[in-house]
Amino acid sequence: MNMSKAPSSWIVTHLRRGRLRAYALRLTLAVLLLAATSFAQYATFSPTDEQEILRLVNRERQAVGLATLVIDERLQDAARKHSVRMAAAGEIEHRFKGEPKLELRLSAVRFDVCGENVALANDAARAHTALMNSPGHRANILDGQYNSVGIGVVRTAKQIFVTQDFARRLPEVTVDQAEDQIASNLNRLRRRAGVPVLNRVPAPQLRQQACEMAAHNKLNPSAGLSPRVSNSIAFTATDVSEIPESLERLKTHAASGFSVGACYQTSKSYESPVFWVLVVMYQ
Repeated sequence: MNMSKAPSSWIVTHLRRGRLRAYALRLTLAVLLLAATSFAQYATFSPTDEQEILRLVNRERQAVGLATLVIDERLQDAARKHSVRMAAAGEIEHRFKGEPKLELRLSAVRFDVCGENVALANDAARAHTALMNSPGHRANILDGQYNSVGIGVVRTAKQIFVTQDFARRLPEVTVDQAEDQIASNLNRLRRRAGVPVLNRVPAPQLRQQACEMAAHNKLNPSAGLSPRVSNSIAFTATDVSEIPESLERLKTHAASGFSVGACYQTSKSYESPVFWVLVVMYQ
């Protein structure tokens, strides 16, 4: 499963390699070497610039028929922290030494797709123009998958450091709600297939077995098998409202009942948590 989009790094790459092209009278993107004086003395957050960049981003999205993005305070916090790092270092980067990966920086939000833009410019309008003139950054701004954004702007004496953290934010779902949703999905599939719906049987041990799958980073349908079980499936999901193919296979399976167990956990393969799920059918 592709859990994230690689952050676009056009500006960073060209700055590092010294190939930055000048856009006369349109924008200025350059590595800013801060003076030896204290960064904290000159840098401050700029909510006005953050709001202006949000307005410009949403104007671009509306112009091509996309839904506008809403600010998520957790994404905003992550974006601001990254802009502080950039301003303190005097350069734009997607990841500094010792800084977590983007997916981990955004882990306070439940999401399945994310991306990041960074820029350095004299003001919000020039930063936005620069990003829109870069294909990778423009693609993030106009990505229809995203529904949320955090924008962090740190202003120094003359310029602003900008971070845009995008995500497709998913509904906040508890493990109990996830299990209920999966059970509902299964019986909805059975109704559509014209077969009887099934009673759901409590099986709290399945939740522990699902967590063991996460701990071992491996789906294990046989974990749910017992003498009473006629079929067992296992899958991972970021959005439990979506129906996986494995669950589709149970829609006509003859059974007396079923149970669901889920665990919301990270693993070696998933740096952001996902639902690890076991569904068993009884004879």
